[in-house]
Amino acid sequence: MEIGGKRVVLREIEEQDEEMLLHLNKVPEAGKVTGGYSSQVSYAHQMDWFRSLADGAGNVRSIIADRKRRAEGLGILVLSDVDLRNGTAEIYIKLIRSARGKGYGEEAVKAVVSYGFRELKLKHIYANILESNMASRRLFEACGFRKESVHQSKAYKDGHYENVCCYGISYEEHFI
Repeated sequence: MEIGGKRVVLREIEEQDEEMLLHLNKVPEAGKVTGGYSSQVSYAHQMDWFRSLADGAGNVRSIIADRKRRAEGLGILVLSDVDLRNGTAEIYIKLIRSARGKGYGEEAVKAVVSYGFRELKLKHIYANILESNMASRRLFEACGFRKESVHQSKAYKDGHYENVCCYGISYEEHFI
């Protein structure tokens, strides 16, 4: 089964994605607005992390690609910590700069949320977003997520601790 929308497709990580993945990790601004690592990591370390996600039932770890140019990665989208018994999962997205603000992220998030609810029978999907990351907060709000809580000083970024907002969407909210 393929996960995607009209313009994007979520595909497996391939060797040609190494440069794009390294770029996502090395851009200083990306580290300041996303969760994840608080310092730079190697490509090998990042790939080990991606492979570890494959062990979980229902986890999705994918490259976001333009449907017409599938070989060109636009970013990553991960559905992880899938708990089929409780019906929950966490979603994470990171786009390269040139793909931001063009609707790719929104389409990819909506596609994986629909997949999670329809195919995995999830009841709730959540995203942890740095409070200062207004672009990601707006993206998830546009996808129907709502702010559920704020965790004080949860993420260490750029020499200080930042608050993390938990956004979520339930099955009922998605299909109403």
